[in-house]
Amino acid sequence: MAKFSEHFAREQARLEALAGKSEPLRQPQAIFRTAEMGKGLEVEDAASLMAAVRGPESRREVQSVANQVRARWAERTVEFIIPVYLTSFCQNECLYCGYRQSNPIAARVRLGLNDFDKQLDLILSWGHRQIELVLSDDPEFGPERVARYVVAARRKLQAVGGGVVALCSPVYQQEDYVRLREAGLDWVVEWQETYHQPHFDRWHFAGSPKRHFESRLNLWDRVLAAGITKIGMGVLLGLYDFRYDVLAVIEHGNYLRRTYGIEPHALGIPRLKPARGVLASQKPNRFSVSDDDFRLVVSVYHLAFPTSRLFFNTRENYDLNISLVAPGDLFTVDCETLPGAYLRRHLPGQFSTHDYPPRREVKAALAQRGLVARHLAEEMPFEVAVSTQAAPAAMDEKRWSEQHHQLRARLQDWETALERLSTNGYPAPERQVTDARLRESIESFKKALITHCRQEESELFPALPQGTELHSKLAVFRAEHERFSVDLDKFERQMVSYGLSKDPTVLLALGARMIREVRNHLEAEERWCFGDRNRRS
Repeated sequence: MAKFSEHFAREQARLEALAGKSEPLRQPQAIFRTAEMGKGLEVEDAASLMAAVRGPESRREVQSVANQVRARWAERTVEFIIPVYLTSFCQNECLYCGYRQSNPIAARVRLGLNDFDKQLDLILSWGHRQIELVLSDDPEFGPERVARYVVAARRKLQAVGGGVVALCSPVYQQEDYVRLREAGLDWVVEWQETYHQPHFDRWHFAGSPKRHFESRLNLWDRVLAAGITKIGMGVLLGLYDFRYDVLAVIEHGNYLRRTYGIEPHALGIPRLKPARGVLASQKPNRFSVSDDDFRLVVSVYHLAFPTSRLFFNTRENYDLNISLVAPGDLFTVDCETLPGAYLRRHLPGQFSTHDYPPRREVKAALAQRGLVARHLAEEMPFEVAVSTQAAPAAMDEKRWSEQHHQLRARLQDWETALERLSTNGYPAPERQVTDARLRESIESFKKALITHCRQEESELFPALPQGTELHSKLAVFRAEHERFSVDLDKFERQMVSYGLSKDPTVLLALGARMIREVRNHLEAEERWCFGDRNRRS
């Protein structure tokens, strides 16, 4: 069996050099003539285009030519696709992901087959006929278990006239993909994340199963050997220099052309976006990809793979995506990234997403551009039967009030430890005792607060009467939960700095602010959920 990793080892230095080019090897007009033949681009031409663009006008020219090439060679369709998450438990430590193992605020859910069936019935009633099954690296959710969900999805689709099943999962072995193909899987989606191994290793902690860089490079050789010929490949833009990663994707795609005679079925274009409780995703880094660079990446991919589907997703806002989608692409309008969240909308999941117009409006907007929607049938009336058995326990006011009482007690312990720190004259023995008490109090409080926040989001909030005002209010509460998680991480890092400097000024100020905000948050929750009668001083 061929191995892309062996080919890539010989090409890495060349790709790095091409990514750093400030002047094109060939002029854009010559490259455009090559692209118009519909045979794609070699990495030298892709690098030349990225080096040649100097401003908005040249970038618009690249996009215009890319659209012309797509109109000539790709079908005038846009395929709709909807992700369905199966599990959010994960054994990996990916610094950019909301489901990383150590993220204390991540909601952990495994979607049972019964709830999967209910959710799929709802999704099919919306007209969707292309389902992407998505899961994190859950040791209790291996390929054999995934195959049962593929079978269930295939059965549901056949009952409504047919459709497509895709899978985005941890990387598996060849025999696993054979089993999944036999279960009814049509195509596989997988992102390399970044092709630059030093940065791949930095973003994925040692000990994570995902950290096997070479195994991921050889994934498509295994998938194709298993008889699945439709693959969705790409990178997560923002983990390394986008020029290098785009060239690596093109080199990998051209390897598939030369070795197997196939085009990539789809190309992923996700950008690094904020994820709950994940500090690395909260602010731009030196590899962040601007909107202008994102548009350039889309255009270069359209030219390099004129019949492959670019996968537009709700990480990006609707106006940006609808302005870039071209004939032959994939488009997502409905997207929930927590298992089971389509039954209870707007629950926080793996990463932040944007709200889109109703699917029928998007379909009409595409039709105005002469693009036909595929895998999106007419909507059908459907009512989901939601069980209310858990509601009485979820609305147990005594239970939630008692949790708030415990949180306030731990807040008081934390505040007392900070007061000792502010009055300590720093003799070594007393400082060691004070520091130990502070660490103990913050650890106890963090565990209690995160547990409480997760229970509220999974049990209490869904049991409250639904409505627009409620969704808006709960969105504020969830945002505060996330901020508390991030601030607690900041506080713990600041404790390390204090240990070196012995100056508690920043630590005291940060702690005082956090204690004040948590107290205000608890009072607001009590007023909203249970009324003023449950407020405690």
